[in-house]
Amino acid sequence: MTKAYSPSRLVVYVVSSDDNLAPNVTTGICSLTVCKPVVRKQAVQGADWIIGMSTTKHGIDRIIYAMQVDEKLGYDAYYNDPRFADKKPSAEHPNGDNFFKLVNGELEITTQKACHYGKPEKIKRDLNTPVAVLGKRFWYFGANAPRLPEVLRDTRIVTGNRRGHRYVDDPEVIAQLVAWLEANYAPGIHGHTRDV
Repeated sequence: MTKAYSPSRLVVYVVSSDDNLAPNVTTGICSLTVCKPVVRKQAVQGADWIIGMSTTKHGIDRIIYAMQVDEKLGYDAYYNDPRFADKKPSAEHPNGDNFFKLVNGELEITTQKACHYGKPEKIKRDLNTPVAVLGKRFWYFGANAPRLPEVLRDTRIVTGNRRGHRYVDDPEVIAQLVAWLEANYAPGIHGHTRDV
């Protein structure tokens, strides 16, 4: 994992379901491993931050999480890395996101406890980009999602397409977001999941 850095670009999307699957913030590491295949593919390690915004229903100017992209691992490497063993699904943590591994040269779900088990359309989407995006430095708010400061509410962080994702590369907007986060919150978990 890398040290703190100022991002050159934000990759922003709406977190439609916040249930500790995507993102998953167990073990002190934020991971985006399933869902959002294009975000996972396009995120640049050491340059981008991923920003998850709230739904219209819960307030479009509320931030669910922010993570710097410290590392990207293929699914099998993620599955076999002992640092992420506690992110595997279990009875206690059914929304673990570490459940794909190579079996006879093909990526497969390893347990029936995995949330996508028996859902071929979700498995196919996940396997389009078999990559886990990991961030040691992150801010997760979940149900306590704060409103962005007024100066950021009319920027592309909030406005624009609500489906898919969007990029923010305006250095002033990026600097304002980073400064606001760092001045008001320590990295880490600041709330429980919104939807569980």
